[in-house]
Amino acid sequence: MRQISPRSTKETAGDAPATEMAAGLKLSPWLRRRIRTFSRINWRVPRHAGLKGTALLFAATGIAGIISADRVDETVTWLSSASGLAIESVKITGQTETSEIAVLNRLELPPEASLATFDLSSARERVETLPWVENATLRKVYPATLKITIDERKPYVLWQRDQTVSVIDEQGRVIGDASDTHFRDLIRVVGQGADKRAGEAIALAASASSIRSRLRAAVLISERRWNFMLDNGVTLMLPQEKPEAALAVIADLDARNGLLSKDVVSVDLRLGNRMFVRLTPEAAERRTVEIKEREKLAKRKGAST
Repeated sequence: MRQISPRSTKETAGDAPATEMAAGLKLSPWLRRRIRTFSRINWRVPRHAGLKGTALLFAATGIAGIISADRVDETVTWLSSASGLAIESVKITGQTETSEIAVLNRLELPPEASLATFDLSSARERVETLPWVENATLRKVYPATLKITIDERKPYVLWQRDQTVSVIDEQGRVIGDASDTHFRDLIRVVGQGADKRAGEAIALAASASSIRSRLRAAVLISERRWNFMLDNGVTLMLPQEKPEAALAVIADLDARNGLLSKDVVSVDLRLGNRMFVRLTPEAAERRTVEIKEREKLAKRKGAST
């Protein structure tokens, strides 16, 4: 009787498929070894493989649905908000003329907005469309705060065209209306094109410091020359050519004999080398009376001689 060990039985069983295949086909030794190796593997399905596969299928289906419905951003926002990254506070600093409500409206924060997915660049562009805002800096402070720092435009002068008066900056850009009384100390420029040439008028007035301190308005005439209106109502009519020289003449006369403190309505230097002074009606009447009295006195002296 032949005795077969467990090992020889296993090898024989393992070789059976290979032997049967070899009977029909002539396989190389290398291929027979590979077939023998695969036949010895104990293939086992992982535990709960069906449940895990089903869950993976549902997850893939959900992701595909979100993508097809174009709701990726909304879903990510909801997930990040649910994880504790919702925007809970907005801190705004640097503004004086811009209301916080206006800034919040420009942020366009959706309900349950997420700090992680909030688009700072787009929000900054929207905030900078506000009239008074020159620059805006937005910063995320995790976990739940949005900080906004605002640099506002500086009011330079008031610009009047027809009956509309606006506050403008040094570049001539309109900031807002001038209905508020705290802008009344600003110099007013009047006329078409005066908004872009306001700096020219201010520099011209600054060439005569005594005039600059009393200047209340600068009127651009036909976009060629300036009329200056002083705090006492006197109008200085300056020439188109060399207005600085004309202004220096007026300032000198005022320093020597108080020209601008007299009963004067206007000083006309449009001809450059000639000056015309217009008196107030009362002063003109007094002047007329004085001239008549001098003429009478002159006639009496002539008659007596």
